[in-house]
Amino acid sequence: MAFYRGQQGTVFFDKDSSGGKSEIAAVRSWSMTAEKESLDCTAQGASARSYVGGLIGGSGSIECMYDAPGAGDKLDLLKEVNTANDPANAFVELYLDETGSKKISGSILVTGTDYGATVGELEVVTISFTFNGTITLGI
Repeated sequence: MAFYRGQQGTVFFDKDSSGGKSEIAAVRSWSMTAEKESLDCTAQGASARSYVGGLIGGSGSIECMYDAPGAGDKLDLLKEVNTANDPANAFVELYLDETGSKKISGSILVTGTDYGATVGELEVVTISFTFNGTITLGI
């Protein structure tokens, strides 16, 4: 059985779902959480709770090393949080492998960008996002 290593992951981004996605350079990590609402459907008189699944959603983050991009999708990703009246049509593909066959993808709304600088360390930017619509799990 082969196990995947963290360094095999990659991130592709397209700021407007136009099909022009490209790999984001210098990604250090990414994470994604999928969630499903649990709706209480317990009938009166029952002695135990019952649930059904509700709406599905997800959120995540991308951590990349800051390298002062002058143009391209990495700069677009960093600036996406500053988009007024955002239609939430940016698109992301989060790959678990380098070959591109294991990925999580969907439209996103970038909800935050965290910048920081620490003496003796590389500068890192963390981009937070929420999925907008269907999350495709190609894992």
